[in-house]
Order: sequence, then C-alpha cells, then structure tokens
Amino acid sequence: MADFSIPKPGTICWRELATRDLEKAKNFYSEMFGWHLEQSKVTPMQYAEIHIAGRASGGMMPIDEKWGDNPPPSHWTAYIAVEDADQTAANIKANGGTMRQEPFDAPGVGRIGLCTDPNGANFAIIQFAQP
Repeated sequence: MADFSIPKPGTICWRELATRDLEKAKNFYSEMFGWHLEQSKVTPMQYAEIHIAGRASGGMMPIDEKWGDNPPPSHWTAYIAVEDADQTAANIKANGGTMRQEPFDAPGVGRIGLCTDPNGANFAIIQFAQP
C-alpha cells in the first residue's frame, strides 16, 4: 500500500481524473509517466489510485451513467486540504465563489466539496477523516 499522510490545510494535496474511458486513461498515464495504478482499498467504487514513488498522490475514476444524462468531458480536479469543509464552503461563498456541490461525507476519506472560484475555475476542498 502506498504512503499517505494528512496534508497541512491550504495545500494542494490530491489530483483526480474523471474520464470517459478509464482503461485508456490508465494505459496512457502509466505509459507516459510510469505511474503505478491500483484499485483503491478505501472505496468499493471503481477508483484507480495513482502511486508515484510509493506515495498515493491522486486517483482516476470513470464518468459513467451515474453522472446523469449530460455528463461533463474528461477533466482533472485539484483538491485543497482544509480543516473544516463546511466553514471553508461558507468562506468561499462569502468571497464570491460558488459551491457546485456542498460538502458531503465520503466514507473512509473525509468531507469533500466541489467549488468554483469567482473567475470560473473549478477545484475541490477536502477535510480528511482522522485516522
């Protein structure tokens, strides 16, 4: 299993690819960059963790029917660690950003919110579950 420690608040700590063709993406990135990809042990959903030099640094998941009738194109999302996802969501809105999805619990991971800054750039916040 790859190493992972809870990052300090304010750091970009996880990168996630949502893709319409997971197998093709896994092949591309592992061939291009030598990434080791393995099914996450944290979630039962199809989620390939990205391990670089023995450290978990991101993941890949399929865009499938669960995304609805008009799913987005394949895309990367950067996650920023926070101490309190709900308070951070309130701060984002108070400072001109929006929440595409209010913070929700991701079992075994923590609390995640999907955000947009005032200029339209998407990112995510994550309050990690304590071990």
